[in-house]
Amino acid sequence: MTEHQKVIIIGAGISGLATACYMKQKLPKVQITVLEASDRIGGKIKTIHRDGFIIECGPEGFLTRKPALTQLIKAIGLNNQLVHSGAGANYIYVNKQLRKMPKGSVMGVPTKLLPMATTSLISPFGKIRALMDLLIPHVYHGQDLSLRTFFEKRLGTEVVSNMIEPLLSGIYSGSLSDMSLEATLPQFAAIEKKHRSLILGMKSLRSPKMADTPKKSTGQFLSLSCGLQGLVERLASYPDDIKLNTPVASIQSGQVTLGNGEVLNADAIILAASPKQYGPLLDFPEAWSLTHDKRTSTATVAFAFKKEDVGAFDGNGYVVAREEGLHITACSFMNHKWAFAAPENHVLIRTYVGTADDSSIVEKSDAEIEQIALADLRTIIKLGTPLFSVITRQVDNMPQYTVNHNQRIQAFEDALTKIDGVFACGALLHGVGLPDCAATALHTAEQAATYLQAKTAIDF
Repeated sequence: MTEHQKVIIIGAGISGLATACYMKQKLPKVQITVLEASDRIGGKIKTIHRDGFIIECGPEGFLTRKPALTQLIKAIGLNNQLVHSGAGANYIYVNKQLRKMPKGSVMGVPTKLLPMATTSLISPFGKIRALMDLLIPHVYHGQDLSLRTFFEKRLGTEVVSNMIEPLLSGIYSGSLSDMSLEATLPQFAAIEKKHRSLILGMKSLRSPKMADTPKKSTGQFLSLSCGLQGLVERLASYPDDIKLNTPVASIQSGQVTLGNGEVLNADAIILAASPKQYGPLLDFPEAWSLTHDKRTSTATVAFAFKKEDVGAFDGNGYVVAREEGLHITACSFMNHKWAFAAPENHVLIRTYVGTADDSSIVEKSDAEIEQIALADLRTIIKLGTPLFSVITRQVDNMPQYTVNHNQRIQAFEDALTKIDGVFACGALLHGVGLPDCAATALHTAEQAATYLQAKTAIDF
């Protein structure tokens, strides 16, 4: 019977803990043990509460249009903590000046002609080149392309350099020259396939604007007023046991071998660890391929200020074009996006350093990173002396969806089915955002639950 069945989940990040929660909802009597190599749960999610500031060291929120995580949060009783982001303007720092993103642009792709015609982000020649999208034939022909190849052929290099690249590089911590169209932005491939022109295709997706439609007062993101660590802590109540500082050496059907040589038996095993662990733990070619795939290193620096020490800024944040030569890639005014992030009359600014092409800054000391980031920020806006800073590094831990990523994932998942009772989930597979991780965790939990139920039927 299922109460005697044991499940081992490797990894106590959002994917592993969400999978444990879903498994308990489906099979309450199954015994679940989570093994975590580090000394803490949560993976990239980490919230620090300090002097009235709520500082997210990893993800700060998640998209409202992807429902999986919102549904999970409501299911575990945290819906009273859900908060929408503020609907502030966003900017791009180009040619030594902050310039507002044109209205109607999606991931930097223009959908409205008038805002595109009047923006200072693009030169007259760049605008004419972008409009050639209306005439250019199909670029995507069913074979994966890099985002740079796709968007430069459709919209030109200037739109890519000044609008698309700063946005997407910040979101995915990667290089457009490597990033897969099919894996990261398949909707644009679908739009081009149907409409040929991205501008016309994106325009057709917009619902007609009603004259009496009020202006949105909230943004497109959600978070938790208690901090996202609250989600981790609630999810951690679902497994029967969580073992920290417990690295795993290998996995095979029905068995997990720990780093100290101890062998644990299980009816089902779920791998929710870092991509770098796939090859060593599973030891088949498709798993090693994913381990050897590109990953990047980045760091975030959160600065706490008194409000009087920060120059006026009316938006939620900005991204920085690569040509500006700065070390920072983006900046968020956290208390503009999230009112709970800073106490009254204070400001919390979070900036990002390190790129797919140059992550050397991440290896510097905290003091050096703080000095470099603060100097860059001060070239854009007036800043005084911060009250304190919090620096967080993600070293060799940001998975990159490079060209043909979907094909490599499919090959891996096909190979994994040959190992009885072993499953996998995580940001490496089907989306790096928190809602993507929750959706993949749900799918994996359903697979494992179906397997255990079938195994029970055979045993009895």
